[in-house]
Amino acid sequence: MHNMKLRFAFIALMLVSGQGFAEGIYHDGWIDRNKNGEMDPYENPKLSIDERVADLIGRMSVDEKTAQMGTIYGHKRVLKTTHPTEEWKKRVWKDGIANIDEHANGVREVMDMTGHAEHADLLNLIQRWFIEETRLGIPVDFTNEGIRGLCHTLASNFPSQLAIGATWDRELVRRIGEITGREAKALGYTNIYSPILDVVRDPRWGRTIECYGESPYLVGELGKEQTLGLQSQGVASTVKHFAAYSTPHGGRDGRARTDPQIPYRDMQEILMHPFEKVITEAHPKGAMSSYNTYDGIPVTGSHYFLTELLRDTYGFKGYVVSDSGAVSRLHEQHEVAEDFEDAIAQAVNAGLNVRTNFKKAEDFILPLRKVVADGRITQETLDARVADVLRVKFELGLFDAPFVDAEAAPSIVHSEANAETTLRAAREAMVLLKNDGILPLSAESCGTVLVTGPASDDASPMISRYGPGTSDVITPLAGIKAFLGDRADVIHSEGVAYYDATFPGSGILPQPPNEEEQAKLDQAIEAAKNADVIIAVMGDNDDTVGESRSRTDLNLPGHQDLLVQEMVKTGKPVIVVLMIGRSASVNWINEYANGILVCWHGGEKVGQAVAETVFGENNPGGKLPITFPKTVGQIPLAVPHRNGAWAKQEARHDPNGWGTTRVLGPLYYFGYGLSYTTFSYEDMQISPTEATADEEITVTCQVTNTGDRDGDAVVQLYTKDAVASVTPFEQLLRGFERVSLKAGESKKVTFKLSPKRDLKMLNRENQWVVEPGRFDVMISDSSGEGGIKHKGSFTITK
Repeated sequence: MHNMKLRFAFIALMLVSGQGFAEGIYHDGWIDRNKNGEMDPYENPKLSIDERVADLIGRMSVDEKTAQMGTIYGHKRVLKTTHPTEEWKKRVWKDGIANIDEHANGVREVMDMTGHAEHADLLNLIQRWFIEETRLGIPVDFTNEGIRGLCHTLASNFPSQLAIGATWDRELVRRIGEITGREAKALGYTNIYSPILDVVRDPRWGRTIECYGESPYLVGELGKEQTLGLQSQGVASTVKHFAAYSTPHGGRDGRARTDPQIPYRDMQEILMHPFEKVITEAHPKGAMSSYNTYDGIPVTGSHYFLTELLRDTYGFKGYVVSDSGAVSRLHEQHEVAEDFEDAIAQAVNAGLNVRTNFKKAEDFILPLRKVVADGRITQETLDARVADVLRVKFELGLFDAPFVDAEAAPSIVHSEANAETTLRAAREAMVLLKNDGILPLSAESCGTVLVTGPASDDASPMISRYGPGTSDVITPLAGIKAFLGDRADVIHSEGVAYYDATFPGSGILPQPPNEEEQAKLDQAIEAAKNADVIIAVMGDNDDTVGESRSRTDLNLPGHQDLLVQEMVKTGKPVIVVLMIGRSASVNWINEYANGILVCWHGGEKVGQAVAETVFGENNPGGKLPITFPKTVGQIPLAVPHRNGAWAKQEARHDPNGWGTTRVLGPLYYFGYGLSYTTFSYEDMQISPTEATADEEITVTCQVTNTGDRDGDAVVQLYTKDAVASVTPFEQLLRGFERVSLKAGESKKVTFKLSPKRDLKMLNRENQWVVEPGRFDVMISDSSGEGGIKHKGSFTITK
């Protein structure tokens, strides 16, 4: 093994210096990729990228062009080997390839070549193969996932994207993007599928955990920072899932991702807002086309979405990659194509550049060549699609500096500084929902602590298919034990599993615990007799939330509520910690538990952050990025919503009313979260109070920490169009700032509103306009009337 490491180190040195192999190809400042002894225009780094792309396109055969539209899926999932072999010269990628996806990254615990230095060496070797063994030497784009840290063994493991949404911290998200991008680059990856810009409108949807939240503004702001952070490190950001993906009928997932239930106007103003913002302001180099239809038309076959909206309207200049299987679904699921060849023609003509799937590259590239030969895709369209792919590769520097320093990787990936950021993220994501005065606990006087619940000592929820495949996770139990040390006794009993034997049927027909389940519950009840305080860690694992893990209810699954009820019966103080990946209708817990803290799936340091927060070393400052309904019967229940969407029904004022027959209002509002200190919001100023649509409007307020603990306030700015040609939204989030304040400290918070960006709407003719009139402004610490601290207004003149 030691000799092998030395060999890889030597190879890496040769690759970086361009010496020792393929004499005559590697020159000072350029690479002779077509091996003709001359610096051709596409090899010349002094020429513009457009000139280089045009020259290269002119040299390519149809086989070479179509090869640049296919993906090799990584080792063990599809590709059978980690290293190039003689067989590679017989495979379709002898003509090149667009990208290699998730190669040797440790997914599904396939650990071949996942060591950090050896992995960088491996990708250097593969890149070298494409330079030396293909006719034109076109480099490969190495793609990988990265929505909660890089999808690679022992990379920095951050909280879920929903948890990051709860931080409301732009600077933190930029830092997470930088770390993810830097670790990716060090390992040889060049393109990261992140961030997810989907807007959650129905928390039953399984992929709620993978999104920043339900507000298009919050999603757009944080998504922009993630994209900028990633691309600052020289890798591409591929945003997903474009488009209208996150509102499937009934919140259903899996094969039911077909029928978004959202009107055109809301689709544009809610679902598309983050994509427009991120694409126009952060300029990601990639976009992933989604599986679903919109208004009966599959997005991956939609010229409107992939060309007119994405490229012509938003100005996207990168390349579009399909979500796995999105092309074949045009034929197999949506039934708008006669066969796979027809599906290929529709997708490519719509605007798709590269097909990904867990299939052989030949399965797409060979029929693509036939479709081109048949004239169903023109040479002009083919050249345009390939040019987009090549342009990104040039922009990433892959034609001029294709190799990485493998020996540096171990010092970059999961460094101590990066681990500090994973801890910071876990701390900032904590949202305190209820506190009757029990929190924070005193480590010196808390007595014996019982830690119970299915998530109390389980690391698995922190391991994501779209993040680090393996990670050293601190569980809540481990974190509490480490924090308390010898100051208090800690006992543990799991109590119940995440779900019961009849789940998911128990969601509609609850069953009592079976004999085995009751025995486990009884153990926790017995342990509680010896405790002075109980910390119950409840929530979700990969079986109850995530991709293809939609729910029909929002209650904690299985017998989790029963465990809390039994703990409350003891008369001991009960603190519930929610390790959840979506909204939770915890009505009974809200009524009877002494404290409720949401830790989400908080990454590798979640247990340390839970302990620090429960015992007061960390003051929770997170805010909910999604509304918590009291019941699924209230869905849709999300911010923003149109006037009157959450209104009451009252017989006295409505001749057609029948009295109050339904539960009103959410359990917790979007933007809600408590603190161990208090804040005041004073002196709101708006300037100017009259402006044209071309003038910037400044809103300021003074926020003060009026308590005796340091803490973070999240100041939220909402606007409302007082009168509009189309029924306006009741509240639109249009600014937020997370502010750290010492006890007694004050800070001035400033928001800048640009009318053409922040006040625009689709009028009755579906034109984007800023309508003249009065706009109300609210400074809040959460959405809903109860969170509003100050109101004001300004007028947009003609």
